[in-house]
Amino acid sequence: MTHTATRLWCGGAAALKRLLNLLAALMLLLMMLLTTVDVLGRYLFNRPVVGASELIEIMLAAAIFLVLPTITWHREHVAVDLAEPYLPRLVRRLRDRLCHLFMTAGVAWMAMTVWKLAERAARYNSVTEYLAIPSAWAMYLIAASLWLTALTFLVLTLLGEPAEQALTQHEPAQEAPAL
Repeated sequence: MTHTATRLWCGGAAALKRLLNLLAALMLLLMMLLTTVDVLGRYLFNRPVVGASELIEIMLAAAIFLVLPTITWHREHVAVDLAEPYLPRLVRRLRDRLCHLFMTAGVAWMAMTVWKLAERAARYNSVTEYLAIPSAWAMYLIAASLWLTALTFLVLTLLGEPAEQALTQHEPAQEAPAL
């Protein structure tokens, strides 16, 4: 029973990860196409795309927050590891779990705050300046992504180092120097 539940959980998480990454990639593609059309229209025909900067801002925020849970799961945040080679493995694991626990609380607080702001924006019918896109839509997306990121940090807190990373991770002293 436990094995089946674990397999379903991991399969669902993998599918969600693929969906989030696909949506983020779509946002980047649309931003690129819109920028190209806007620049060509502006310089060749003196007719820029109305609201292009507004759409690009929304898509940029969506792309960033859609990949945040994936970045968190793979532990690809920017980190400075000056003391890493000198810390015993047990101390590193304890430090990582404590950091993940604090990040769970911090990101959950941010998610609650953004969700409240989205509710207020929806209540006041707040819209963007040129295209009148409801501001709450982007805010709800950001809040949902933050909730997923908080859940990811919580899972990392409970599980510790993911199994696939433990098998492939090298000691910091063995890594190639950064360029």
